[in-house]
This record gives sequence, C-alpha cells and structure tokens, in this order.
Amino acid sequence: MMVFFWAMLILIGMVVADFFVPMLPSATLVTAAAGLVFGNPLLIGVLLVGAAVASWLGEFLGYRLFRTLRTGLARRSPRAVRGLVTGTVAKLETLLQRTISDHPYRTTMVARFLPAGRTALAWAAAGTAKPPYARMAALGGVLWAVYSVSLGLVIAWIAGPGLQSLVGSVVTMAAVGLFLGWLARRWQRTHPDLPVADTGLTAVAALPALSSTDDTPDDASGTAARAA
Repeated sequence: MMVFFWAMLILIGMVVADFFVPMLPSATLVTAAAGLVFGNPLLIGVLLVGAAVASWLGEFLGYRLFRTLRTGLARRSPRAVRGLVTGTVAKLETLLQRTISDHPYRTTMVARFLPAGRTALAWAAAGTAKPPYARMAALGGVLWAVYSVSLGLVIAWIAGPGLQSLVGSVVTMAAVGLFLGWLARRWQRTHPDLPVADTGLTAVAALPALSSTDDTPDDASGTAARAA
C-alpha cells in the first residue's frame, strides 16, 4: 500500500503539472496505472477519484493564475493582454471565448481531449466574464479520468496486467494523440472560413458554436444575449 500511496502522489503531481507543461504524459501515466491495479476495485476507485481531483485542481489553479495575470496586465495597459496574442491566434481566442460564453460545458468536453486543450481553454475563459469554470473543470476532470482509467482497464483485460498492459497503454495513448491531431487538422481543412491554428484548437471553438440545437440553460442565455 505504501508503494501505491507514493505512486498516487507522483501521479497527482504529474496531472496537475500537465496543465502548465502540456507535453507531460499524464494521460498515459493514468492509463498505465489502471492496468497495474486491474482486478482491485478499491485501488481502481482511488485511482479514478485521484485522477479526477488532480485534473480539476490543475485546471482551477491554472485558471486563477491566468485570470490574475490578465487582470494585472489589463490594469497596466488596456492593450497589454491583446499584445500577448496577435493575428490568427487572437481570432481563435475570440472565437473560443464566444463559445465558452454560449456553450461552456460542450466546449469543455471537446477541449479536454485535445493536446494543450485544457490550458488554452483556461486562458480563454480567464478573459471571459464570470464563466462557470469550477464546474467546467470538474466536468472535464471527471470525463478525462473515467476515459483514461477505463481505457487502461480495457487494455489490461485484452493484453493482461503488468508489463503487457504498460506497453499497450503507451502505444494506445500515442495512437489516440495522433488521431486527435489528424482530426483537428482535417476539421481545419474542411472549414476554411475558420481561423487556422497549429494546435487544432479551432475545433474546440467551432464544434459547440456550429451546433444547431440549444438544449441547455447556457445555450438559451447565449441565444438571448445574441438576440439583444
């Protein structure tokens, strides 16, 4: 149990740090850990809760940091924040902020599974008036934790626990990352009217905005605001 305790501390630290250093393999670590605790419901539950809480903590701390940074820059100079991003990135940020205001939860569901999506979402949300970011981060953390742990358990069930599961987790997460990157680039090519960004976050902003249904209170308020 002590080994698991220290492993969980490392995992939580990695997931929190992944917000600030997006290239850290936190998803791969969680998926691999799920394979290692395969067959133990108690440890699987602890891993699931730990991953979700760590994800929420990293995103919320990052959001508060970004909001403080943007507020401080705005007080010094009205153009200070705008000076940080220019051209295509500025257009993408504006589009993302609009979708956060109109569809915060759907935008979170898309962003959480794209490379650096959680970081970009927090930065854009920090420039939006009072987004429900604590709930957005909680939703993203739970979805991501359930997905990562479930994937690890499926890999362990197919390949067997232990080293085989670890190798399978690394290969699978790498393949998923490549697929999501390809999907984002494909989205950009099929929507030339939208700003292009190398990170693929155009898809984050565009998918909720292009939805044809308004089935949540947030959607209704967004529609009313646009009508006004």
